[in-house]
Amino acid sequence: MVKKISIIGVGGVGSNLAFNILNNLSIEQLVLLDINQDQAKAVAYDLEDTRGILDFSTQIEGTKNYSKIRSSDIVVFSAGIPRKEGMSRLDLLKINADIAKGAAAQIKKYSPKSIVIAITNPLDIITYLILKETGFSAKKVMGMGSSLDTSRLLNILSKKTEMPASSCQAFVFGPHSKNMLIHSISRNQKITKEVIDEVKHRGAKIVQLFKNKSAVFGPSLVCSKLIEAISNNKNQIIPLSVLLNGEYGLKNICLGNRCLINKTGVAKVIEEDLTGAQLRKLKKITLTLQETLKKIS
Repeated sequence: MVKKISIIGVGGVGSNLAFNILNNLSIEQLVLLDINQDQAKAVAYDLEDTRGILDFSTQIEGTKNYSKIRSSDIVVFSAGIPRKEGMSRLDLLKINADIAKGAAAQIKKYSPKSIVIAITNPLDIITYLILKETGFSAKKVMGMGSSLDTSRLLNILSKKTEMPASSCQAFVFGPHSKNMLIHSISRNQKITKEVIDEVKHRGAKIVQLFKNKSAVFGPSLVCSKLIEAISNNKNQIIPLSVLLNGEYGLKNICLGNRCLINKTGVAKVIEEDLTGAQLRKLKKITLTLQETLKKIS
């Protein structure tokens, strides 16, 4: 049973995630950690004031002290600067990689048995860095990028086909970037180039319109659903960025793939039946990401 969840980084995504957790899960402790302690405390107080409506008993604490995450069951890494207009996800790498490495050392120190979920971009690289810095089992570290991309895909397919999103049978895998790959589960589910392009540029479009921040509701909700799958031992299939260990002939890289999720974390990585073209593209993407990792290691 999940008793304690800590969120590192309580900006728009982190604070919305905290609210979703309180609204959907019964846990004993929720720790909100941010380098800006006043913001962390303010969000904690604001959330506490929903107690009379949501009727939860969770203890909420806002802090900048990493010792407060001690013995967390789940730690969410949502710290770092958001992507701004004109920035690619890789433009964020240098800054957010250093933040992730520092946080990973603290997670390893204070919550060595936790499951870690990464939200920060560039998602696949940040997930890999946290995995390597903590030394945790690959089952315990995951990034939520492909689940967000899949949610965007289902939304766009639903609008184009006038079908319920739940009836659309497709998902996104590979990197959480414009190089993402889309796979249809059903032969009857046709995915046009227009749909693919719209999904690939959805995040960038949101950033362009906001100008100084990125998406909030989508990332926080998909992460909340992932936490529910872990907490409630759902054995649910969710697309996530995870370490590949021979799947598709690839190793030593984190990329999006459908996974079976339960209380242990990533119970199984589901190897898809990909086309030759998809495999070639996936391998090319892997080489690019591995070269990028070498530059910052």
